[in-house]
Amino acid sequence: MNQGIYSDLSIVTAKFFLKFAGVWFTMDGSEERQRLAALLWVFYTALYCVYVNVVNINHYWGHDMSCCVFGMSNLLIITMAISKVIVLRIRRLELADVVVYAERHFWHYNYSFEEQLIFAKCQRFCKLWIIFVFCILPASISGYVTTPIVYNIGRNKSDREFPLEIRSDLPLTETPYFELIFTFQVLCVLTLGVAYICPDTFLCILNMHVISQFRMLQWKIMNCWVCENKQEDSLEYVNHCSAAMKECVRLHQSLILFCEKLENVFTMTIFWHMVIFSLLVGLNCYQILLADTPIARRSIFMFHVVGSFIHLIIFAYCCNGLMEESLNVCSTIYFGSWSTLPMNKIGRMLRLNVRLIMLRSMKPCYLTAGGFFPVSLETATSLLSSTFSYFTLMRKRFMRNDSQ
Repeated sequence: MNQGIYSDLSIVTAKFFLKFAGVWFTMDGSEERQRLAALLWVFYTALYCVYVNVVNINHYWGHDMSCCVFGMSNLLIITMAISKVIVLRIRRLELADVVVYAERHFWHYNYSFEEQLIFAKCQRFCKLWIIFVFCILPASISGYVTTPIVYNIGRNKSDREFPLEIRSDLPLTETPYFELIFTFQVLCVLTLGVAYICPDTFLCILNMHVISQFRMLQWKIMNCWVCENKQEDSLEYVNHCSAAMKECVRLHQSLILFCEKLENVFTMTIFWHMVIFSLLVGLNCYQILLADTPIARRSIFMFHVVGSFIHLIIFAYCCNGLMEESLNVCSTIYFGSWSTLPMNKIGRMLRLNVRLIMLRSMKPCYLTAGGFFPVSLETATSLLSSTFSYFTLMRKRFMRNDSQ
C-alpha cells in the first residue's frame, strides 16, 4: 500500500475558500490574525453592500420595480452568505474536529486495490464539482463587472456607473476615485460570492468522501466471508469471520458518529440556504423573464439561476447518496454467508453483531435543514416547485399593478 500525505485539488481549493471567508480554524497566532482580518473584511463588505442596496431600494421604490427587485436579490444573496459564515464561525471547533477526523481516516492512500477504485471515483466527482464552482462563480460575478462597462461606453466622466449604484453628491465618477471605487466594489462582490459558495462546496466534498467510505464498508462486509487460507477448519473460519465483522461494526459506528458531527456543523447553513433559495431564484426569474432590464444586467441573473439550480441538484444528490449508501449496508450484510456458520459461541456472537448492524443501518444517515427535514432529491423537487410558485405570484402581482 502507498503510504503518503494525501493532496487533492478539490480539498485544497475548498480549504482556500473557507480561509478566504475567514471561517477556517487556525494553528498559531499568525494564522489567527489572518483569519480575523479576512472575517472583518467579509463583514465590512457585507455592511457596505447592504447599505448601498437599501439606499437604492428606498430611492426607486414606487416608480422602478426592476431596480427594487435587483436590490432585493442582492440583499438575499448577502443574507445567505453572511448567515453561513456566522454559523461556521460559531461551529469552528466542531468543524476542526470534522476535518481532523477526515484527515486521519478518509484522506490518505492506505487503501487496498478495490478501495482505491472506490476512492478514485470520489476524487473524480469532487474535482468536477470544483471545476463547476470555478466556472459558475466567475460567470455570475462577471455580470456585475460587464454591466457598468457596457453602460459606460460612449459616456463622459460625469455620467459613469458602478457595479453597485452609489447615490452621492461627491464627484465619485472622476478619475481616480471612479477606478478605486469600481475596483473596491468588484472585490466586495467577489468576497461575498466566495462566502456564499464555500460552505456548500466543502460540505459536498465531505459528503462524497463519507459516501465512498460507506461503499468501502459494504465491500468489507462482502469480504468478511472470504478466507484466503483454504485449509482452515470451521473453527478458524468462524474466528476469521468474527474478527472481520467486528472491524466492520467499529467502522460503521465511526461513520455514523462522523455523520452526526457533519449534521451538527452544517445543519444551519443548509437551513438558511433552503429558506432563502426559493425566494431568491423567484426574484431572479422575474428579472430574466418579466423585468425591463438591459441584457448585461440580465446575464447576472441568468448565470445565477443556472448555477443555483445545478448547485441544488448536486447538493441534494450528495445528501441523497448518503442516505442510500447507509441503507445499503443492511442489504449487503443480509445477503452474506453468516447463516451457514456453526452455532457455537463465536457463531452466536457473530450473528448478534450482524443483527445489531442491520438494525442500526435500517435508520439511514442524513443531513437536515435545521433539524426540520432531511435533505434529499425530493427536497430539491419541492424547492423547485415552490420557486415557480413564488415566481407565479410575483408575475400576477406585477401584472395587476401594470393594469392599474
